[in-house]
Amino acid sequence: MADQDSDQDKTEEPTAHKLEEARKEGNVSKSQELNSALLLIFASATLYGLGGWMYHEFEILFEHFYRILDQPVLNTPNAISYMMVALKFGLIILLPFLIILSVMSILVNILQTGVIFAPKALEIKPDKLDPSKGIKKLFSANGLMEMVKGILKIGFVGIIIYYTVHNNLAEFMGLPSQPLFKILGVAGKWVILIITRVLIALLFLSIGDAAWQRYRYRKDLKMTKQEVRDEMKQMEGDPAVKGSRRKKALKMAYKRRLDHAVLGSDVVVTNPTHYAVALRYDPETTDAPVIMAKGMRKKAQKIKEFAKKYEVTIVENPPVARALYAAADEGQAVPPELYQAVAEILAYVYRLKEKSAA
Repeated sequence: MADQDSDQDKTEEPTAHKLEEARKEGNVSKSQELNSALLLIFASATLYGLGGWMYHEFEILFEHFYRILDQPVLNTPNAISYMMVALKFGLIILLPFLIILSVMSILVNILQTGVIFAPKALEIKPDKLDPSKGIKKLFSANGLMEMVKGILKIGFVGIIIYYTVHNNLAEFMGLPSQPLFKILGVAGKWVILIITRVLIALLFLSIGDAAWQRYRYRKDLKMTKQEVRDEMKQMEGDPAVKGSRRKKALKMAYKRRLDHAVLGSDVVVTNPTHYAVALRYDPETTDAPVIMAKGMRKKAQKIKEFAKKYEVTIVENPPVARALYAAADEGQAVPPELYQAVAEILAYVYRLKEKSAA
């Protein structure tokens, strides 16, 4: 009773995390009916395409052995040798068909579920070996659905065969009086027609089954509101999630700091495309100019964009820009060996400002 109540409480759609965990365990939405139908279609199409070649090769093989059988088989080793040769060439003839079918079986599974690596699915679980649970599955809703699908398949096949023969009954009744080659030709045409109709019917049934399996899969993975809340709390404590959020927060803070750093600078020294260093000198608070911001490539372009936006002077001096970039980090003072070069740049900037003010 408690299980039924908990199932009724599962009103929330499964989260992405739960779907991913189920996938890791090999629990995915998959229709065996769709796999079987597609494989039958591929097998039939392959046989249709390779049938003429395979028939010709088998004809040569049988003709060869009929000639051998005209001669006496002297002993058992000879007979075994002939059999091994027959098996070898028979396998060579069937090999293209088997290879194509094997590749298609893999592709059909990937088409439904994608590529899955789930070592947990290979683990032996005692509850899977319990026969009582297997019996319960037979009488469950899923077992009932499987029985209905089996009945529908048999019914569809029977109806298709009946109507195909019934609609061609006159032609069928006249076959006994026809030559053998014509009987075989008509029979082959009917077989191809019946197979085509059966495969189309099975394909439609399998598509319906795939939709049903998808519905059951999502329904089985539904969660209660409490499970969703618990998962959110767990994800909040996940180091990976925290790290991702921290990176986003730092990125936003970086955007604000870079904006303000350039706004408070006196000059931006550039390379002109690879490096950019923003400098500020306030004699009342620091003994030497301070690097407010520095960057390479994209960040350098961003610093220059802010400099243009806030009308901060940009000076192109590649040697000094590279030296400043390598000499100190953001927030640090310019080293003494660069005082002279920076002083000349600042003097130039101050002169520009005085001219502009005048």
